Amino acid sequence: MNYTFPKLETLALSSCNLTKIPLFLNSLKKLRNLDLSRNKIGGQLPKWFWDVGKGRLESLDISSNLIEGRIQQFPWKELTNVDLSDNLFQGPLPVPPLSIFSFWAAENGFSGEIPSSFCKVSSLAVLELACNNLSGSIPQCLGNLTNLYYLDLSANKFEGTFPWSLDNCASLAFLNISYNKINDTFPKCLLEAPLPWIIDLQFNEFHGQIDPPIAPFLSCKLDIFSISNNNLGGQWPEEYFLHCLNLWSVDLSNNRFEGPLPIPSPGTVLYSIANNKFSGKVSPLICNATELVILNLSNNSLMGTLPECLLSFSKNLSVLNLRMNMILGVIPRKFAKDSKLGTIDFSQNRFQGTLPRSLLYYENLEVLNLGHNRIEDTFPNWLETLPKLQVLILRSNIFHGFVNSPRATWPFSELRIFDLSNNNLSGPLPIRHIMKLTAMMNRDKKQGKLQYMGRNGYQDSVMVTMKGLEIQLVKILTIFTSIDLSRNDFAGELPMGIGNLKSLKGLNFSHNNLAGYIPPSTRNLIELEWLDLSSNKFSGRIPQELLDLISLEFLNLSKNQLIGPIPLGRQFNTFNSDSFVGNPRLCRFPLPETCANSSREIPPVTILQENDKEHGGWFEWRAILMGYGCGIVAGVSLGYIILGSRKFEWLMELLERKGAHMRKKWRRNARTSYQR
Repeated sequence: MNYTFPKLETLALSSCNLTKIPLFLNSLKKLRNLDLSRNKIGGQLPKWFWDVGKGRLESLDISSNLIEGRIQQFPWKELTNVDLSDNLFQGPLPVPPLSIFSFWAAENGFSGEIPSSFCKVSSLAVLELACNNLSGSIPQCLGNLTNLYYLDLSANKFEGTFPWSLDNCASLAFLNISYNKINDTFPKCLLEAPLPWIIDLQFNEFHGQIDPPIAPFLSCKLDIFSISNNNLGGQWPEEYFLHCLNLWSVDLSNNRFEGPLPIPSPGTVLYSIANNKFSGKVSPLICNATELVILNLSNNSLMGTLPECLLSFSKNLSVLNLRMNMILGVIPRKFAKDSKLGTIDFSQNRFQGTLPRSLLYYENLEVLNLGHNRIEDTFPNWLETLPKLQVLILRSNIFHGFVNSPRATWPFSELRIFDLSNNNLSGPLPIRHIMKLTAMMNRDKKQGKLQYMGRNGYQDSVMVTMKGLEIQLVKILTIFTSIDLSRNDFAGELPMGIGNLKSLKGLNFSHNNLAGYIPPSTRNLIELEWLDLSSNKFSGRIPQELLDLISLEFLNLSKNQLIGPIPLGRQFNTFNSDSFVGNPRLCRFPLPETCANSSREIPPVTILQENDKEHGGWFEWRAILMGYGCGIVAGVSLGYIILGSRKFEWLMELLERKGAHMRKKWRRNARTSYQR
């Protein structure tokens, strides 16, 4: 079919699923504007393409395709707008025509330096070169382009200094040179220029102190201001943001700023000053920023008590992060109705008192992290009804008493991280909570890109004990699951149904008073990467079934009463002796003890302890059974029986025959006693 449109000046074939450039374009002699964007055009541009429009083309858009190769220069002398972005171009940047107004070439593979020829284009207003492999210094002469108001050089490899002085910042409205290696002091002209509405200098090497502008607050039009992840310090001009009424995003995080907490403007939506040295109290003035969605004040030196309004001033607030400060007093009780709050992180502070029941009103809450404080309370069972709660961290506080049985049918149904470690909790292991953590029961079989917890551009972060080490998870994968009840005073046995938690990554019950056998059902924990049952009273053999846990990278069974040979093979061959020490009757690799005399196993209802010092080779026997009813321990003690060594074999045989029957009877009696 022949296409003849001799007078056609504008042709738009965007989003037409084209796989190659149509040949008929060569016949369009008067074409001025050509748009082939958002197609699937691949390969290199054909030679005849450079003759389209017979040298009269003014606007060219071939963005969002799969075009590759190099471009040396453009043949169109009247070209004013060109968009090459989101392709596979390589090599040096092409020489721009002197007539160019906007040049877009982001997300390609262009390399080398920015040609000085760009400085000769006095009409250049837009230069977009983000996400390439460009390097060297930003040409100082770019600062002489008085019409340049949009410049994006982000995500390249630029070094050197910033090329603008006060006089030629006047027309710059959009500046993004983030994710480079610019090593300079902060360009003061940016705070005093009349036009900037976006300034993004994050992830560079800017240093020194930011001096207050000479004539501040007169014409602030900023919308976005991000200078995070540099080496800037000194005291930030405290009142600067209050006069930027249009400012909706401020990010000063990961610098060395100090002094009082800067207050965001009333219209600010995103505000982060994390990882600085700001000090003093959190002023109630911050509650005037009623449009805030993300408020991140973490890792500073803030102190004093919180203003009562902080949990109630904004219905739109989604993230409230005060982690790693020195804030004390009680958590505010006031709440906002219909709140969107999804993350509360008050960890690593000095909060005291009890948890406010007003937390129940935050039905969108996904992350509640109160670890490493001085909160003194019983376990907050009432949180179990929060429908979206995925992370509950109460570690290293003064929570005490029993973890009573849940009232809800499916308590904590979405919980993925459950951490009560290092408290004063006691009583039976909270089996009824553990066995109803449905989010840990089903493996996520969905394939695709990994996802992290967070919202509105913010990513949640928590401290967990993982594989024996305290680790800060900067990002939390949505498939990450762990239970940590270590360093409490829980008693009882591991439930046989523990294997139902098939998506569990980590399990830590160390430093408690747990007893009994390690159930063979642990073989079903197929995603488990670390298991720590150390410093308890577990008895019997290490189940051979643990060999099936091929994802297991860390195991600690030390300081228990386990006996017999350590399983051999698979990941067990990688564990060292530290995983098993403190079990006097364990044997085989990696321990030095052999297994010549370890053929007989202690029955499941007993705990046998050698007591050579007091009874000269005799054994002291105690059978303790834990009954569970509404979270209260019911125990039956058979006391102490001192036996001669020649009666030991008789006792073993008797208990092997009667063990199961006795256990059922004792548990039935325990329940009956409790009901009375």
